Amino acid sequence: MKHKIQSSLLLLIVFLISTSFDHPLKLTTSLIEYDSKKSSVAIECRVFIDDFQKTINREKLDASNLSKDDIAEIEYYFDEFYRILISGRKLILNYKSSKAYIANNVLSLKFQADNVVINKGDALLIENQLFFNDFGPLQSNKMTIRIPPFLEEGYHEANFYNYQVNYQF
Repeated sequence: MKHKIQSSLLLLIVFLISTSFDHPLKLTTSLIEYDSKKSSVAIECRVFIDDFQKTINREKLDASNLSKDDIAEIEYYFDEFYRILISGRKLILNYKSSKAYIANNVLSLKFQADNVVINKGDALLIENQLFFNDFGPLQSNKMTIRIPPFLEEGYHEANFYNYQVNYQF
């Protein structure tokens, strides 16, 4: 009888945990690229649609037809939880576009920061805290950083305990 109760309790716990998340993987991927000719930094970030809708409190988010309020909410969220600083100067990430890959539950968001000049001796700080408020240590944020000629390509993972990336050029 004791074994049956323990088994039932274990099944209940597994059921509650598995239904509390739409998918078990909590991940974002980002590409951060500096273009010295355009003096800009382009960012493409891919997130799970359902996670993002939950985070910004939107039940439905039509990436092909975002309202001004949707865009403002997206920019606000990234301003709070995805910061890029060059020698202490915070870059303003302006929303450029988005595309939903519905079959894969993925939303690609593109941003751009203009009037960015990176020189030898500058310091780069990236703080990527996307979704940590919602998923804590389950969340992982992978980043690819390209800042020629200083950094051809760097790969980093931000997690709940270590969400900063630093470079000195």
